[in-house]
Amino acid sequence: MRGILGTMPLALPIFPLNTVLFPGMTVPLHVFERRYRRLVSELLGPDPEVAAAQPGQGPRRFGVVWIELGQEVAAESGQGAVDADTGAPTTGGPGTALPRISATGCTALVRDVRVYEDGRYDLVVEGGARFTITDLAEVDASSPEEYSTASVSFLPEPLGPDAEEHAERVRDLFGTYSQRLASIGMSPDASPELPKDPIALSYAVSAATVLDQAEKQRLLEAEDAATRLAVTARFLRRENRLVAAPTLPNLPAGPFLNNGVSFN
Repeated sequence: MRGILGTMPLALPIFPLNTVLFPGMTVPLHVFERRYRRLVSELLGPDPEVAAAQPGQGPRRFGVVWIELGQEVAAESGQGAVDADTGAPTTGGPGTALPRISATGCTALVRDVRVYEDGRYDLVVEGGARFTITDLAEVDASSPEEYSTASVSFLPEPLGPDAEEHAERVRDLFGTYSQRLASIGMSPDASPELPKDPIALSYAVSAATVLDQAEKQRLLEAEDAATRLAVTARFLRRENRLVAAPTLPNLPAGPFLNNGVSFN
């Protein structure tokens, strides 16, 4: 993961989510909206289950970006979003109901797919590589089948100074975090063994720690692994204090029960 990926811009279909996707992170998606059913159909071809099972046939990937403001249009469910002129990348022009999205995202690689007779999909995707949007195509928000595409450039993955020291600190803090959550009947969504590589570790802990999505986006955008680990350590110290607080069991459980399911 340390090498700099190709800097030539690449065109990607864009899938906005209310969840920040990290490299190596696995997320289930239920795709029901027409524009994203079309995206998946075009991505995987006429036999999506076969395509997902044959990764050698080429990259089955799209770009996932976090919705900073608003929500995705969902005509079937009657949902909409308030348009806002924020100066950040948006899908569509003035007066549309499409959301404000982050300029930094992560590719999603399709690992498993289930197709329903009515055209919906259940996907399992894995985070691939970080990218930044260099040009976002405008779409007609009133069209239920148009989805956004973007020209993106992949971001480098440098270690940064003192990455090993930061990694050791994060391992200790995350161990305490996991133990304290387990003591009150909760547990973070993480594999039993944390990666040894500081870059992989920085993403694994960022994905597993229960944080506000804006904080997760900050971690995704960190310039190197050392910075990401240092910020994660600060978040973990805060979370460890909160989990240790005697009033925690009286707090709403919702923010701690993140099952990773995302709906478009």
